[in-house]
Amino acid sequence: MALAAVAFGAAAPPAGPAVAASNRDRVASGDAASSGHRAVSIMVTPSGDTAAGTTPTAGVTAIFGPDNRVPVRTTTTYPASATVLLTFNGGQCTGFMISERTVATAGHCLHTGGRTGTWRTNIVAYPGHDGATAPFGSCTAIQLTVPQNWIIGPVNTPGPPDPAYDYGAVRLNCTVGTRTGWLGLGYTTQRLTGSCTTTHGYPAGRPGQWASKDFIRAEDANALYVQHAMTGGQEGSPIYYTPNPDDWCPTLPPLVNPCPCPPPPPDPCMCPGPYATALGILTNGPYGSGPGGTNNIALRITQPVINNLMQWR
Repeated sequence: MALAAVAFGAAAPPAGPAVAASNRDRVASGDAASSGHRAVSIMVTPSGDTAAGTTPTAGVTAIFGPDNRVPVRTTTTYPASATVLLTFNGGQCTGFMISERTVATAGHCLHTGGRTGTWRTNIVAYPGHDGATAPFGSCTAIQLTVPQNWIIGPVNTPGPPDPAYDYGAVRLNCTVGTRTGWLGLGYTTQRLTGSCTTTHGYPAGRPGQWASKDFIRAEDANALYVQHAMTGGQEGSPIYYTPNPDDWCPTLPPLVNPCPCPPPPPDPCMCPGPYATALGILTNGPYGSGPGGTNNIALRITQPVINNLMQWR
């Protein structure tokens, strides 16, 4: 089955932070209107503060059966090196490098969402943090960007933020991605259910980076549903395609992953091998009805999402 896809592709952090909490008032929406993906940005002041702050509450814990997360012992090799611990005032999230200076993550890790929401403050990125040291150092945020519908709510009306827009980007004050590598971004117009996936992230209750394997259990236009074990702090983790799975994977639909990849021409192609392709961004645990009530939820990377992230990097 041929699938059409696009891919492009430190000081220790504060101890014991809380985790970011997403707004779980799920909005029933169809395909996201392209206008909702228009960017809303804030430039970070030299001190690292944004205009407003927030203290997040604890995130959801969602573990299905045995906890299959394993510690990543070597975080200096790709793709662990491109997985980023993000800390901010009062909390932490996970992100992943998408260029030499840009981190993608969940939108609520940057802005709490909705018209009454606020921007996170003092965001610092630690690529490949191993729980004790930051082998690539730390970088501070200089710009935060999310889609406008994450802030104004669905259909340009006041209300809770639309989960179809729960993504964003952090532009850093360094080019650490030239040392860590970065993930590609992929979307497909065909079904992904059954595709093998891996995720790396930073649970707040455990030191260091942790990884797990699963497969996509269900999907809709805006979300992928998985059972990767998740606890607070892992929001913003990449859900990426596993090209050569073992027998744990039930099916393996092919995925086109073209090269050249970032940095864009005329720079040489920098595809690490194997080049990881993110299909989704882990945003929250189960809530609501349908597959979202029995699985963890990842924002599905679609063409509008890729278009934005490519511009924001």
